[in-house]
Amino acid sequence: MKKQKRESLTISNLLLNEIREGLYKASEMLPAETDLAASMGISRTQLRDALSILEQNGFITRRRGIGSTINRQVLRAVTRVDLEVEFLDLVRNAGYEANSKLLAAEVTSNDEVAASFLGVAAHTPILEVYRLIYADDRPVIHCCDHISFERIKDYQYTIEDLRPPIFHFVEKFCHTEIFMNLTEIKPMLADEELSSLLEIEVGDPMLRFNEVAYNIDNEIVLYSQESYVDGIFNHQTLRKKI
Repeated sequence: MKKQKRESLTISNLLLNEIREGLYKASEMLPAETDLAASMGISRTQLRDALSILEQNGFITRRRGIGSTINRQVLRAVTRVDLEVEFLDLVRNAGYEANSKLLAAEVTSNDEVAASFLGVAAHTPILEVYRLIYADDRPVIHCCDHISFERIKDYQYTIEDLRPPIFHFVEKFCHTEIFMNLTEIKPMLADEELSSLLEIEVGDPMLRFNEVAYNIDNEIVLYSQESYVDGIFNHQTLRKKI
């Protein structure tokens, strides 16, 4: 199942790149499934799985007897709240040079808020990893990732293993993958700590994302608290009628 999912994601990403920058950059519709599968050297089943991902994300609309229409208005949305995009790619997509800095990593057993989001007992040891994300050398996102020690399978990690995006740590040391996120978005005002870290004024408007990540078995893997400065990202979400 996991191998098939990764394969479908790979094909959908390749096709999305062709829609954005390649063969179908100027097209309003994709070729017929038979022709498209043949040109990509894949089966129709593989193609349909990839098309389902693109349709789910709103990039195309498939209609029986008509085909797959490319939704250019959705493609033009740079910052999608409903899609999981790694921080550095998020910054690059917004038109900036991206970088990150690991601020600290510590183990705590008294973070009741994080324990609540992670669904563990209040005094469970939790690994907390703090980092800043930069856009053109300006700090624009502060993130704290929380992982319960109950979730970690391999404790032979070093501080260097925490510098890349947290997804790499989850896969290597928790032996699982993030499948989906449930995100709570709230407006907030910068406090003294965030104003100092993000080089903004106390009281400046910000957005706070409280994000809980699940694996394919619906188990909580990660809780992230993300703080975004104002004026950098134009956050959008796709809402489809069900």
